[in-house]
Amino acid sequence: MSKATKVSKKAEADASPAGDSTALASIATMLEDHRASIAVDFKSTFAALELRLDKMQTTIKEHGQRMDSLESHAELHAQRIQALEERYVALAENNTKLTSKTIDLESRSRRNNIRLIGVPESIEGPRPTSFFADLLSEVLGDQILQSPPELDRAHRALTAIPQPGSRPRPVILRLHRYQIKELIIREACKSRGKLQYRGSPIWWITHQK
Repeated sequence: MSKATKVSKKAEADASPAGDSTALASIATMLEDHRASIAVDFKSTFAALELRLDKMQTTIKEHGQRMDSLESHAELHAQRIQALEERYVALAENNTKLTSKTIDLESRSRRNNIRLIGVPESIEGPRPTSFFADLLSEVLGDQILQSPPELDRAHRALTAIPQPGSRPRPVILRLHRYQIKELIIREACKSRGKLQYRGSPIWWITHQK
């Protein structure tokens, strides 16, 4: 081996450790940079996750508060509904009682009523109570009614005024005394078809409506 070759190999041997150190340093630098980059990415990702978690926790807290509020309102509404139902039941019971009383009062108020049929329209003039009291006395005679009966009210049925020649509207009479009303009804039953007023046949019945 020549002297020049030996010198060259020695130089290569001397240069090899230095080259390895440089490569290792470069790799270490790359690894450090990569680690730092990963650390930054992790930190950024964790920060974003923490922010999202904070928002989720805030949202969950708000939802919890809303649910508590809704439950409170629902309970309040339930109490109000129960109170309304109780009032409805009480009002329904009172309405039933009042309806029964009203029906009873209406029935009692009609006990003294009679319906007079066949009297010509508008013949009663401006004082129907006096006119129909005299009519009853005249038709039945003084043997049945020694004086004109006392009437509380007298009016035509609340329907349209009939055309000339049509059947006249019935007359509703309320007698002051129930006994007189019963007497008139009995006499009407006995004389059915025979009672007349100034040539016009008339009859009467108990007024129930």
